Amino acid sequence: MARPSRWSEKRQAIREQASWIVRWLRDNGPATTPEIIAALEAEGRDVRAHVLQRALRKSPYVHHLGREEGERGPVSRWAWAVEEDELGDVKRK
Repeated sequence: MARPSRWSEKRQAIREQASWIVRWLRDNGPATTPEIIAALEAEGRDVRAHVLQRALRKSPYVHHLGREEGERGPVSRWAWAVEEDELGDVKRK
């Protein structure tokens, strides 16, 4: 029996979606989770929790800046940076 491809169409689509989120954050961040979701919806992309989680938690370039109060309660704020040192200016804003 043949082993299934490691990079099935579904897995490639998930990876591409996560990459889009990281690129968007690089170009438009820092941003809160609801702002990222709104950007996905504006682009006509599906909003999937596991893809968002993968993009925000697994990428070495995305950093959690903390939590702030949103419309419906506390929300996370995210930023794109190559190294933690670059976040100093972002956190002060």
